[in-house]
Amino acid sequence: MLRPGSSSSSASEHNVIRANFSAAQPRRFERSITFARIGGAFAALLVTPLIPNLGFGYILLLSTYLVVWGVGLHLLSERAHTIAEQERVSVLAFIGDCVVLFLAMLTLTPDPNWTLFPVMGVLFIVTAAFRLGSVGALAATLVLSTELVALALWREQSLGLPVQIPYLAFVLVLYCMSALLTAGMLREIGALRTERTVLIQDADSLRRAEQERRVLLERERAARTEAEVATTRIEALQRITDVALSRTPLDEMLPEMLQRIAPVFGADAIVALVPWTPSGNYLVRAGVGIVQATRTPIRLRGGDAERAIQSRRAVEVGDRSTAELEAIVSERIKASAVAPLGLGESVGLLYVARRAAEPFAPDELALLRLVADRVAGAIERASLFDAERRARAQAEAAEGRMRLLLHAGDALVTPRIDDALGAIARVAVPDLADFCAIDLVDDGGELRRVALAAVDVEMERDNWALASRERRDPSSRHPIWDVLNTGEPIVWEDLDPERLNRLAWSPQHLRMMLERGVHSWMAVPLRKNGRVTGALVFVNAQSKRSFDNDDLLTALELASRVAAAIARA
Repeated sequence: MLRPGSSSSSASEHNVIRANFSAAQPRRFERSITFARIGGAFAALLVTPLIPNLGFGYILLLSTYLVVWGVGLHLLSERAHTIAEQERVSVLAFIGDCVVLFLAMLTLTPDPNWTLFPVMGVLFIVTAAFRLGSVGALAATLVLSTELVALALWREQSLGLPVQIPYLAFVLVLYCMSALLTAGMLREIGALRTERTVLIQDADSLRRAEQERRVLLERERAARTEAEVATTRIEALQRITDVALSRTPLDEMLPEMLQRIAPVFGADAIVALVPWTPSGNYLVRAGVGIVQATRTPIRLRGGDAERAIQSRRAVEVGDRSTAELEAIVSERIKASAVAPLGLGESVGLLYVARRAAEPFAPDELALLRLVADRVAGAIERASLFDAERRARAQAEAAEGRMRLLLHAGDALVTPRIDDALGAIARVAVPDLADFCAIDLVDDGGELRRVALAAVDVEMERDNWALASRERRDPSSRHPIWDVLNTGEPIVWEDLDPERLNRLAWSPQHLRMMLERGVHSWMAVPLRKNGRVTGALVFVNAQSKRSFDNDDLLTALELASRVAAAIARA
């Protein structure tokens, strides 16, 4: 469908037609017209016998002129490299053709009714229209009509040939119709070409718009992917920070942090190392994806690891400086990076490794530096919390010991020594031990149990029954005799099978200890006038606690008070 106004003016039509011809080569129809001119020259030679009044020389001259004129215009058209130059060649061709046609018509004046007149005229109008547009068709029509009328009048005046009005009118109408039809065809061709140009431009615009849309979609997709990655990393960093801010012990918090860090970098192994002695050695504090946690210091030999420490930034490892670390990783490592852990004045390392041969991107290294800061902060914070927890535990233990000793002092004011000793045993349970017994050596050298207390009533009853039934032989390997003989306390923080066998007075006693899950044992001497007269025995079972130095000091203080009470009695 043509656009409205597509046939608006001959100038625009001519410009559209003109724009569709290449400036680097002659127009195709100019080449055809050149061939037509050459053909016309040969045709004139062939019809020479039909016009003997002109003579062969005149016909030969006319044919030669046509050939030279056609070849000359063709060469000029080939040398026309711009639209303006082609326009000048077209005007020159139009003027020359007017002259040729006038000479041809003048030559054929003896036979004005020859069919060649209308044919040559129509061809001239068509070529003029294609050269110069509607203006050229109109100009050609006017020139031909003028020449035709002038020649008719000249024939009548000079040769006495009458003017044939019908034939003259027919030819003039034919010329006008040819001009109108050619102009109309040119307008439609111009409109079609304009429409085609517009469609091509629209198609180009749509193609460019589609390309721009694809580029925008790719950019949007890339931006969305980057935003999703950034969001995921921020969320992961927040989860890591949440763990770092928790008040859990370091041994529990650090492995959990590393578990959350590993997916952020697609890591198959991640290790946190703290500085150790001598300088350049590091100890594995926690790890994910390692064969087993080693307590042996690892030596990092300069290179990229040292560069990360000195520059205080994350560095991708490209050398063998972390070879000892790779040896404890369960996967074959193809890409790794280290980041410094600022731990006060000393610097640890966070080692991240993956088995895929994917180098760490700059943004990953920057993120690793942030994560390392979180890990370092968590280690320092957890260390402070652990120190605070230990200090609080020590303070609470000291307070408990003081409270226990105060209660012991209150118990010892009882007039009856047997009641006082029983109260002392009950004071020690469960603050100091799960089981407490007081053994005294009588005048015959026998070891007699005078008081005991336990967290479990059944355990207390069984031990009373055992004490009343079993005789404790001084020649046995039981450690209580070592305490009585040397006057030195004994503390067994944990009990292996050999120690359990030494503690057992009988097979039944051994079975009872195994059933109760006895975990640790302690005994301190009771002195009277510098002589050992008994011992305080403490046992931990259900609580799984181990006796430490503070427990020993409390037991010694308690033993001194019991010994003083026994001496007063």
